[in-house]
Amino acid sequence: MPITSDEKNQQAKINFIRAFLNGLDTKIVFLDELYNTGHRDEARVLCSCYIDWLASALYWPEERNNFNFVRILKEHAGEEIFIYIHPKMLTDAFLKLIKRKNKKWTTIHKKISPALQQVQGKLCAEQEIIDLLSSLVTNSEMENIKKEMWRGTFAAIVYERFRNPSVHAFGPSDGITFDNTTFKGQPVPPIGFSMLHNCLKRITAAVKEKSLKTEKWFGHDYE
Repeated sequence: MPITSDEKNQQAKINFIRAFLNGLDTKIVFLDELYNTGHRDEARVLCSCYIDWLASALYWPEERNNFNFVRILKEHAGEEIFIYIHPKMLTDAFLKLIKRKNKKWTTIHKKISPALQQVQGKLCAEQEIIDLLSSLVTNSEMENIKKEMWRGTFAAIVYERFRNPSVHAFGPSDGITFDNTTFKGQPVPPIGFSMLHNCLKRITAAVKEKSLKTEKWFGHDYE
């Protein structure tokens, strides 16, 4: 049977998607060249922006940049550490919610901050935090905590300390470290270009697979 015009258009679309994402692969390789030839700030900025953009595209129409950035690291960066909670980061995140004049978080913070202080010094699994706090708050308060726990993840630290300085300032120093903080009994790895560049490669591969499998841009065609 002859190929219909719709089939031709669909194949052209698939070829365009593939060509676009292959071009992104080329850009990612170029980041290594930038970094290794003394343009480290530029490499970090672009790496952050590429992850940011892919997150916005993949999770459209969600418009929360920080939420999308954290989510894509947790789901597609290929590093288990991103889903783990930093107790102090979580405490600080709740303090920020209080500063937005959200009264319920004032009550929640008073109830849980002593318990979170007791587990500082290590990254905790989400369920570990839930188990730690569940007896201290009401069911309704726990549901609120669960909705905002992403703000305390290691992925959220990457957004705050790597992505934001890269995009809005002259950039972070390479290899942000965590004194006296462990992950599964080992020192927390530093956040730097190498970590994020490897994550970007895995994220791009996941986006490419989803786009080509569904034959839609980022799996949804913005529809």
